[in-house]
Amino acid sequence: MNRMLEERVLNKKKVILVILIFVLVISLISFIIYKKREEKWNNIDVSNAIHGVVINENVSFFRKPKISKWRKISDLKLGQLVYIVEEVVDEENKVWYKVKADDKVGFIEKENASYFEFSEANEKVLMSDVSKFNVIYKQFETVGEYCAFLLNYDVNYVYIRAGGRGYGEEGNFYTDPNFQMFIDACEYLEVPYGFYYIDEAITEEELDEEVKFIEEFLNKNKTQMCKLPLAIDVEDHDGVGRADELWEDRVELVTNLINKFKEKGIETIVYSNANIVNEYLYEIDTKFWIAYYNLEYKVPNYWYTETDQEAAQNEEFTSKIIGWQFTETGIEKNSKYEVDFSIVDNKFFKEYCKK
Repeated sequence: MNRMLEERVLNKKKVILVILIFVLVISLISFIIYKKREEKWNNIDVSNAIHGVVINENVSFFRKPKISKWRKISDLKLGQLVYIVEEVVDEENKVWYKVKADDKVGFIEKENASYFEFSEANEKVLMSDVSKFNVIYKQFETVGEYCAFLLNYDVNYVYIRAGGRGYGEEGNFYTDPNFQMFIDACEYLEVPYGFYYIDEAITEEELDEEVKFIEEFLNKNKTQMCKLPLAIDVEDHDGVGRADELWEDRVELVTNLINKFKEKGIETIVYSNANIVNEYLYEIDTKFWIAYYNLEYKVPNYWYTETDQEAAQNEEFTSKIIGWQFTETGIEKNSKYEVDFSIVDNKFFKEYCKK
């Protein structure tokens, strides 16, 4: 009797073992098939995909175009770079983007991502200019965050600080330590950009040094989307600038500097404060990108000539203005983006984008 019972128990164990092995094999096969499908899915070709960016915080990333906690892969952060593969409409007429984020492919709702579209038709468009200070003050800490900023504010052009000549007596050259991050953002989104640099030359010899410095910088760092003319930043630096007391002489110096760049095939514009240009520089044969802050915390729906500033009445000056930097503190109160914004003549700048 005991022997028969032992045989039954043994047989039962064998059956259980066979079932377990069967389940294990099926599970292993299923896992292998799933991983191969997932690998194939995630290895999707993105060579022709649109370069997009997540423009909102904590965006849900799903395996299928459907909101479901069971199908959620992860949350994507503001500034996540994504490749937009295609646009999908679900059964409820909700529009999704199929995207690749890092090494995963999935779906996000369309309103959570965007990509750069160049504005052809608008007469005036927004421009952003950036330097290391935008990084130091933690306005932008990654390429993706700056990309999201450009898209959220519908910026059409960018100027990046290359560096310049120091204010002190020695006038040593420096390069902006964060220019590459902003180049990478413009290249990823395909936003046209240009460089600006701080001019502090006080002799003809120093003009030649500046031309050499910038020419070498451009040859080393200029990329495909660098299409805009070089901006020469000519400002008064509250008495600490080495050229602050030489404005009568700087008219000739800046004119000669422009001509020296022209001889090298480098097209230029001049950036300066509106009052400085009106008082000293307006007769120079160049286009001006001027600074005058209206302190309104919004994008002006008018041009500089409609302000009540005295310089706005100088027609010889205003006829040469192609850009107006209207704020250095952003266009929204209590925003982390206390940055420079300009509105610019789109007709002027887009001509460079055709070259």
